[in-house]
Amino acid sequence: MSENIVEEFDAEGFQHLKKEYEEYESKLRECVGKFSINEVLRQAKDFRSIFVDGLGEVRYVLLSEADISELAKKYPDDPRERNLQALFRSMAAADAEITLEKLRALPYDVSRVLQETVLNASFLPQKKTSKPGSTAAASSKA
Repeated sequence: MSENIVEEFDAEGFQHLKKEYEEYESKLRECVGKFSINEVLRQAKDFRSIFVDGLGEVRYVLLSEADISELAKKYPDDPRERNLQALFRSMAAADAEITLEKLRALPYDVSRVLQETVLNASFLPQKKTSKPGSTAAASSKA
């Protein structure tokens, strides 16, 4: 036996939720602002840091589309070398002690973790971060 359950539309509640959503959206637009390619390019050059379990805070810069394209053309058939070169460019820009020779001398698991972490870091905020400092711009430039 089924009962006819009639739910009444709560127009007042709906309007209240709609107003709250519009206020949220307005605040979000104020915080984010209008897209500015010049501002994105400026921020993309900032040093960043990410926490890597067992290694600590690692500083790096994001690679540009041009950097990635250049490496892809230079090392089309060698993904390991391409990744090592990308890691070198990314980390050496933020730490003068990093050399390609030192990166080659790292234990494989350390190199792999650095590549996975640094090369997969994003300019855009992550929805969920589990480690402190994750892809946040570093506070100082040197």
